[in-house]
Amino acid sequence: MKDLREELVSIYPKLMRYALVRVRNKDKAEELVQDACLRVLQREQNFDDQINLIAYSITIIKNLIKDQGKIPGSPPPDGVPDPIDHTLPGGVYEILEAFLRLSNDCQTILELFGLGHSYKEIAQEHKIKMGTIMSRMSRCRDDFRAELSMEN
Repeated sequence: MKDLREELVSIYPKLMRYALVRVRNKDKAEELVQDACLRVLQREQNFDDQINLIAYSITIIKNLIKDQGKIPGSPPPDGVPDPIDHTLPGGVYEILEAFLRLSNDCQTILELFGLGHSYKEIAQEHKIKMGTIMSRMSRCRDDFRAELSMEN
C-alpha cells in the first residue's frame, strides 16, 4: 500500500466535492473532510492493500453528517430545510428524503456519478466490471424515481 498520507492528499479534492454537495457549506465541508482524514489515519493499522480509500472516507463523511443531525439542538445543514418544514412540496426536503431511503450502494453510485465520475472510474473504485455499474446505475435511477413518486 502506498503511503496513506499521500493517498489522502490525492483524494482530498474528491472528498471535498462530495462533502460540499452534501452540506453545501465550504467551512463545514472542510471540517468533515479533515475529521474523516483524521479517522482514516487513526485506523491505518486496520487497513490492507484491498481497501477502497475513497469509498471508506465517503462512508466516514456520511456517518459524521448523520451523527451531527442526531445532536440535540444542532441546526440542520445549510440548504436543507428543518424536517418539520414541509412548506416546499416537491422541493429539497422530498428529494433528500427519497435519496436517503435508497440503499447505501445506490446512494454511493448516484453520488459518484453526480460528482462527475464516469462509469469506468466508478467501476475501478468498486473493483467491479463496468457493465455491472451500468446495470446498477439503471436500477438505482429506477429506485430513485420510485421513491420520488412515493412522495407525491
